[in-house]
Amino acid sequence: MDTADEGRIGAEDPSLDNLMKRLRGIQLYMVRMDMVAETDDPMATLMPYLREHILWLRDQERAGTLFLSGANRDEAGWDGSGTAIVRAGSRAEAVAVAETEPFHVAGVRRNTVHGWLLNEGNVKLSFRLFDDEYEIG
Repeated sequence: MDTADEGRIGAEDPSLDNLMKRLRGIQLYMVRMDMVAETDDPMATLMPYLREHILWLRDQERAGTLFLSGANRDEAGWDGSGTAIVRAGSRAEAVAVAETEPFHVAGVRRNTVHGWLLNEGNVKLSFRLFDDEYEIG
């Protein structure tokens, strides 16, 4: 096998060292947004602040801070929680961003920040969802 192919994922048996070199190691931050109090109807609790929350997401997206975001929902339902992945120069910067999120400011959600390394995945397009713009990369 050619050593240039050794680190490729499709290679037959790449070494651990070559596999580790392929990990991206892009430092991002996960903002976990949990409801402060359990509720059977989270939307009723969140609704008074929903417009401000969506505008905040739009502004973070436009600023290039917001990488991905969404509700923690599945077929079992939704407890009102969400997760955002943000770009920041440090954990302290990510915390400062998370503390401005309107549900957190209003006291209905508690935001906690965790470091998250983007190592692998398959990304083909860049979308600015609020602006209906995309870029093929």
